[in-house]
Amino acid sequence: PLGIQGIPQPKPGAVTKAHGGVLFLDEIGELHPIQMTKLLKVLEDRKVMLESAYYTPDDPNVPRHIRDIFDKGLPADFRLVGATTRMPDEIPPAIRSRCLEVFFRPLTPEEVGRIALRAAEKIGLPIEDEAVAVVRRYATNGRDAVNMVQVAAGLALTEARPAIRAEDLEWVAHTGQYAPRPERRIPPAPQVGMANGLAVAGPNVGLLIEVEAVAHPAPDGQGAVTVTGVVEEEELGRPGRTVRRRGMARDAVDNVLTVLRRYLDHDPRAYHIHVNIPGGVPVDGPSAGVSMAVAIYSAVTGEPVRHDVAMTGELSIRGLVRPVGGVLAKVEAARRAGVRSVIVPAENWQSIFRRYEEVVVEPVRSFGEVLKIALAGPARDAAPSGAAARPGEARAFYG
Repeated sequence: PLGIQGIPQPKPGAVTKAHGGVLFLDEIGELHPIQMTKLLKVLEDRKVMLESAYYTPDDPNVPRHIRDIFDKGLPADFRLVGATTRMPDEIPPAIRSRCLEVFFRPLTPEEVGRIALRAAEKIGLPIEDEAVAVVRRYATNGRDAVNMVQVAAGLALTEARPAIRAEDLEWVAHTGQYAPRPERRIPPAPQVGMANGLAVAGPNVGLLIEVEAVAHPAPDGQGAVTVTGVVEEEELGRPGRTVRRRGMARDAVDNVLTVLRRYLDHDPRAYHIHVNIPGGVPVDGPSAGVSMAVAIYSAVTGEPVRHDVAMTGELSIRGLVRPVGGVLAKVEAARRAGVRSVIVPAENWQSIFRRYEEVVVEPVRSFGEVLKIALAGPARDAAPSGAAARPGEARAFYG
């Protein structure tokens, strides 16, 4: 069929048929809460109790073997394997606590393109390379890729055309309101006031972000700092007990200004500074601290930042680079974006980074080490005494 593929529904009797084997539930997160409760009961008791409006326990005409089935249940001891695209916190904790959780990485655009080619081959219609490129740009999983190709194929057959064109997939993406994949490439050359940061956009999903900064001398020496593109306020806790606090990315700017007072010839307060993270996705978390500091440093000094370097890490007020989360996904996103060198906190170093051939992962401990790697020109050696280990120590230790 050329329509949208639906969600598979549980088949009656699947639990009892799985006894002694494996029960696979696709889209387990779509089960109704009542079905979830019954599934939990089966997992606990290792048997399933049957229900029927036609069974009356007091009826003497009911055969004995039928009565035994309804009174004692049927054995249902199996290994449960569930798959879902929902977020972990959307699955009942009781189910998650009984399972070994395995998180799969998202599909790359190349893999999505291969799925689209197989879908078109199965339908029996040729598909243009430009059309496959459209699928790669909009589809984030295999189901979306197949659905887009199927709908586009239906449009081509309706108009009696022998192939699926790029215009067909563009129409599908527009009418289906598909959002483009958040894939970014590095700029073509070093720039002043622009650093490549790294963020996490979802489970095991890294994202290259641009951090741009502009600095103008303040006439009265009392400059102002403007930050856009970050979360200003966030809520923590659970329903009934919620705590509000300022966004961690916004707090990172204050740490950055404190550190830069030790690395710059002039106090950052002597400049009007505007830091912006474009892209439409508000950034939160302290891991943008290092990239913000490099962008502001470059904007104030006029030294360009290498375009093939990306960085992540929290910056303490003493100029130390603190560990952050999601580093493996961030390094993978940097590799896909064409980055040649990735700066990560030394405490986030993993031996798997040695296997990368297209990108070099640089562990650092201080902001002075970051400047030596990130700046396109000769970085000034302004590391304060006692701030951290000398530049190069971390790389020699982990290299």
